[in-house]
Parts: sequence; C-alpha cells; structure tokens
Amino acid sequence: MKMNKLSYISLLVAGLMTMSSCSDILDTPPTTTPSESIFWQSKSDFDSALTGCYQGMQQNTLSHRSIVFDCLTDNAYGSSGSSYVYLSYMIQADNIDPSMTGFIPDLYEEAYSAIARMNIFLYQLKNYEGADMNSVRNQYEGEVLFLRSYCYYLLYLCYGEVPYPTEPLDLVTQNMAKEPLETVYKNLITDLQTAIDKMDDKTFKGAGGHATKGAAKGLKARLLMYHAYGEDGKVANRDEVQEAYNLLNEIKGYSLTDRYADNFTYDTQEGSNEIVFSIKYLAPNNYTDFDRIYGDYAAVRPVANLTNDYEEGDNRLGQIVAFDDKYQWPGGELLSLPKSDLKKAMVKYLTPLMKEGDSWGASFRSETDFIYLRWGELLLLKAEAANELGIGGAADMVNQVRKRAGLADLATNLTQDQLREKIRHERRVETPFEVIRYYDMKRWKIMDKLNGLELDPLLSGHVTAWSKAHEYFPLPQSQIDFSNGVLIQNPNY
Repeated sequence: MKMNKLSYISLLVAGLMTMSSCSDILDTPPTTTPSESIFWQSKSDFDSALTGCYQGMQQNTLSHRSIVFDCLTDNAYGSSGSSYVYLSYMIQADNIDPSMTGFIPDLYEEAYSAIARMNIFLYQLKNYEGADMNSVRNQYEGEVLFLRSYCYYLLYLCYGEVPYPTEPLDLVTQNMAKEPLETVYKNLITDLQTAIDKMDDKTFKGAGGHATKGAAKGLKARLLMYHAYGEDGKVANRDEVQEAYNLLNEIKGYSLTDRYADNFTYDTQEGSNEIVFSIKYLAPNNYTDFDRIYGDYAAVRPVANLTNDYEEGDNRLGQIVAFDDKYQWPGGELLSLPKSDLKKAMVKYLTPLMKEGDSWGASFRSETDFIYLRWGELLLLKAEAANELGIGGAADMVNQVRKRAGLADLATNLTQDQLREKIRHERRVETPFEVIRYYDMKRWKIMDKLNGLELDPLLSGHVTAWSKAHEYFPLPQSQIDFSNGVLIQNPNY
C-alpha cells in the first residue's frame, strides 16, 4: 500500500486558489477573492493551500503526460492518430505555428496556472503575521519556490524569454512583458538558491513526499549544466559546471534501487531510496488516466533509434519497452498488449497486469507517481560534470548505473572525449520518458540530429526536422493577442 501521500485538496481550497475566468492565463483571481475573512487566517489554511500548490503540479503537461517530451526527440513518436500526444508529431517535424493547439499552448497555460496559484500562496505567506507559522514558514516558502521554479524551468527550456511574475497579478498588472533570456535564468538561479537556504535537509522519503533541500540542489544543478554549454555543444562556463558538481556532491541519503523498474511501479515507489522528488497520486480520489492512454492506446511509441542504442544484456530495455505486443510483468502471465504499428510499446510507469486478457480500461485509476528528479539521472549528471572538470571518479559513477543494468564496467583509461560519449549514451538509455532527453539534446546542441532522421524503419511518412530558428517554441497566439501589444512573439514565427 502506498504511504506518505499528500492529502487530496478539498474543493473549497481548489476553488479559492484556482484561476479566474479572465482569458489571460497570467491573470489571477480578483483581489476580493479569496476572502481574508474565511481563509489565510491560520496554519491549517496554509496547510491546505500548500497541498493546493502540489496539486497544481498534477496538470497534464507538468506531470504524467509530460512523457510526450520524448516525442520531440529521437526517443519516441507520438501517434498522429491520438489526441493525447498534443500534436507532438508536428513539432518533431518542425511544423510549428503560434496558433496551433496541443503541446505548445497547453504547457504554457498549465505552467502559468500553477505559478499563479503559488504566487498567491507566497504573497499571503509573506503578509501573514500569525505565530503559528513560525516553525514552518521557511520550509513552506522553500517548497513552493521549488515547485514554481520547476514550472519556470520548463518555460525557460521550451520558450526561452517569458514573463516572470512573482506576485499575484490584477487587472492593471496582468499584461506582463517577457524577461530577457539571461534574466529568466538568473531569476531561476536566485529562487532555487533561496529554496535551498530555506528548506530542511531531509531525503524525499523522510520528508513524506514534500520537496527538500536536495531536490532544489538537483534542479539547480540541472539548470547550471544547461546554461554552461556554448553554441558548439562544449562547456563554455567551467564555473557553472563546478557549482553543479558541488551541489550534486552535497546531496546525501540516496542510492540506486536494486531493480530499475521499482522506481516507476506504483506499489514499489514508496520503498525507493532513489527518488529525489515526484508528484504523488493515490487512488481512488487522486489518480490519472495514464494507463488507459499509454497502455491501452499506446499513444507514445518508443522507436528503433532508441531501442537499438541499448547494449546486449542491458536489463533496462525490457523494463521500459515491450516488443511484438507481448509483455510479462514479474509474477504475472505473458500478456498480449494492444498492437502498435511499430511493434514496440512503452511499459515504463504502467500498472502491471497479471493475467492474459486484462486491460486498464476507461475507468482504471492509475496512481503511479511521476518522477521529476531521480538519483540515477543526477549521478550521471555528476559524472558528466566531473569528466568536464577533469575530476576523478566519473567512470565509477557511470559504472554504478551500468552494474544495476547488468552491464560490465566501462573500459579503463578512456580519454575525456571517449568518456563524454559514454556518459551521454548512458544518460539516454537510463532516462527515457523522464523529460531528460529533450533537456540533454538542447544543451548539447544536438537537436539538428533530427533533420531527416529515421526514427524507425516501420514508421513511414513522418519526416523529422529541426531548425535553429525554432529553438524555442512560439508563445501561444491567444496570449499575444490578449496582451494588447505588451507580449512580443518569439523570433521567426
């Protein structure tokens, strides 16, 4: 049974912290609501509102459906016949338009919806004088700053220059201009450092599912490693790599699980010492339709370009992908999965089925937690930083991950360039469907690999493409129109 779940947010609190009916997604509820006479009056109100901030991270493109990010890379294809992949196949073909529906406007709107909720919380916390919050004030502020930073991290990664509101907006301030790219980055670095300074130094398990100092350090390290690379895909800022390494070296209390898939299966996640931060679910009240969409419908399809990259004997592959529409979970029967035209299906994150003929079905309630930060990935990021800095131990870190996968250690005496390629390979095969491959390809400046790439010999009629002009997504045209000229569209759209 799953333990330590954040309680499900009440309808009252969800209503108090939700967005107003105004069409601008940066807008927040009018200043007359929520009423201070009935809310924000005690620690219990802040407890409920904090849960509301975590609930804001459960929106589709921020949590369980963000596996679609891999459909923007060389890892997967989002079926053009499925509405659940948010037109990702068009983005993967560089067929992008500011007025398009799907992933581009959904991510933007859902991120700012969550940010608006968090800005209300932080504003009320700053202005609350009750002594009952004294013992938790810093921790609560740090948690919400971390959650908000993850939203801004995705916006920075995908859109580049974006508005960066840090307080609730009203009818006067609702139309905000974009911040320069470097300002967005510096704001994120500042917010994450504040979160680090404010939060307790517990493990994720020890914190009962709340964000921790280690999670903020991990996200800040990711951001530093993203910014450190230059246009040639090589490190341009060694100081940032050094800071990232130092942060990752400070994270304690985590270790690799014995079995890779136990991080991604609903009934084993709570026992994992590897998960640094995840968004939690608990059926029957708090659940997703993940299994139905990505199990029964196989909407996101792994491609041969990914699966061919695994070495013989790598046990991760069989815990991530099913082949030829057949799969067997430990202790269960050999199952016939829904057919995929690529003869490969993603099984990572799916709730195991034990008997032939079982399916997840339209009413199935998935409660698998979605992982944002995991020690296996952060360990490889630390290895990458160490290798770039010429610090010893990088190969040993990679070998820890390889040992779990059932693979032999790397060859000894690899050059820095050779080890760099080994680390990049290991990151790809370790992290499919975790919003990592898109991050890696962009910072290493290898997105142009998609130009004319054959994703899978069984996938015909889909031509991948990428252009430097579209390195960042367009801002949704609806928001440009609403802003009365304040919000300027990204270049080349």
